[in-house]
Amino acid sequence: MFSMIPRRALKPYAAEFLGTALLIVIGDGVVAQCLLSDYNYGTWLSINLAWASAVALSGYLSDPSPTINPAVTLCLALVRPSEGQWKQIPGKLAAQFLGGFVGAAIVYTNYRSAIKAWDPEYTIPGGSILSPMGHHSAGIFSTYPGAFFESNWEAVFSEMLGAAVLMFGCLSISDPANAHRFPAPQLASFLLLLMIGAALGWQTGYAINPARDFGPRLFSAIVYGREVFTAANYYFVVPLFAPIVGCVLGAATYDAMLFEGEGSRVTDALDKAEDHGSLRLQ
Repeated sequence: MFSMIPRRALKPYAAEFLGTALLIVIGDGVVAQCLLSDYNYGTWLSINLAWASAVALSGYLSDPSPTINPAVTLCLALVRPSEGQWKQIPGKLAAQFLGGFVGAAIVYTNYRSAIKAWDPEYTIPGGSILSPMGHHSAGIFSTYPGAFFESNWEAVFSEMLGAAVLMFGCLSISDPANAHRFPAPQLASFLLLLMIGAALGWQTGYAINPARDFGPRLFSAIVYGREVFTAANYYFVVPLFAPIVGCVLGAATYDAMLFEGEGSRVTDALDKAEDHGSLRLQ
């Protein structure tokens, strides 16, 4: 069946799958290297640099670049719709989540012995099994909230804020009016992700991407059990949905205040409101 589908038609989905898998191999990989070496072979800065580099490199996999983020994919379809866009969304979302799952499987295969030595109890942050050494290796694969949060709603705000900044920055980088300022948009994306990780990433691990969190979390359930979903009061829901809301807010803010191009529902609605207002004044 697949032999009948032109390779070019499959490329957008292949780019989303490979880009998300690459993101997780590098991103979860650097977290594994830092944690399992007790930060002897990595720091918070190296984590920020690796995640940002993976996002930048994924941008070269196709033209246009894959979003490797369901929140961004859905946001663009809602705020900046184009012909045939919604038809591709189910396949792209499936490719992104599958890429996250496969990427996590690769990371686990690579670090299996190190994980077993560092955390033989295979523990989960906020889970029922306590590690005598205070190690929680499930956090390699997906995000968990800081223990200091009084409520998951604080984590919701943090994830929404990070995703809003992400979408606001992406639209600024891709704005045709700024094309002469960003001759290398992948480099600008690198700086954007580095900025978000360094400034907003600590409290929640800055998932800001449902596929980055849920795909690896689904794989980690095979190793750590179903508690990866129930831990921290079912925290997994936060990085699954909060980034979508955050991206829409970021896109709406950019388009309402700065965007002057075509194809934005927000800009079109504001232009119509201004036109009707001027007619009433006349």
